[in-house]
Amino acid sequence: MLVAVPGRRKRGSCWPENGYTASVPRVSSGLGPARRSVAPPLLGSHNTRVARLRRLIRREEPELTVVDGLKLVEDVAACGVPIVELFTVEEHIERLRSHPALRDVLDGGRAFRLEPATMAHLAPTRQTQGLLAVVAVPGGRLRPEGVALYLDRVQDPGNVGGVVRCAAAFGATGVACSQGCADPFSPRAVRASAGQSLLLAVQPEADLRPLVEAFNRAGGEVVGTVGSGGTPVREWHPRRPVLLVLGNEGQGLTEEVAAACARRVTVPLAGAVESLNVAVTAGVILATLSGVAGSPILDRPSLKGRRR
Repeated sequence: MLVAVPGRRKRGSCWPENGYTASVPRVSSGLGPARRSVAPPLLGSHNTRVARLRRLIRREEPELTVVDGLKLVEDVAACGVPIVELFTVEEHIERLRSHPALRDVLDGGRAFRLEPATMAHLAPTRQTQGLLAVVAVPGGRLRPEGVALYLDRVQDPGNVGGVVRCAAAFGATGVACSQGCADPFSPRAVRASAGQSLLLAVQPEADLRPLVEAFNRAGGEVVGTVGSGGTPVREWHPRRPVLLVLGNEGQGLTEEVAAACARRVTVPLAGAVESLNVAVTAGVILATLSGVAGSPILDRPSLKGRRR
């Protein structure tokens, strides 16, 4: 189930209105609405709309992306994410008609049927659920508030999406991605984020320097995560707003990025475990900062609930 993120929203919606400057571009399908009918029109695998859907899945039009999965599409639509077009197999049509936001898409002639074989060939995931939604990519920008994250060349879209999901779950204000990061709005990353990349402030291809300057001007600090040698996270008492910087899966932070961080923190690990997945690291640190746990790995009950 998707949850709301901080910021102003339209009433009854968790889609940001102005909260994180998540502006939604005015976009169209490029082919005009389909004629309204009892059932959405069936498209063949060589139809021009299907060809364009392939391009959107490959992210060849940066203002649009594709949400993959029945439950996920229902959740983002319920949160007020504007649905540009729907592509569905026949078995889901009645269920879509029972969903207020998706029913409007069907009634508006912006829904289309695909044969199961065509859907399976198109879908970004191996085991498709038979529903794809085209949505607009929001224009999120980080502000020096609360706890925000910066990803330095994190290359796996599942990891990028996982970090975004953790950020939303623990109340972070947003996530910025450096050049060289996986696209946070690719279908795979959106799915890994459980749709939160469409709700939280997510800034792709962001330059670290102006963010460092903004957080420093706001009286905060910029902190890098390292596998060893940093301040143990359970002993860290940050000065907010905080920009938490996480590095590449195999190489960590670049020297330039590490030099921009005023402090480095480490998640202490037990046994022979040498490192954590970047999304897990983000979740551990954010849980600690939010007071959910004093330290999820090396627990100190006296720290639980302490305001940092």
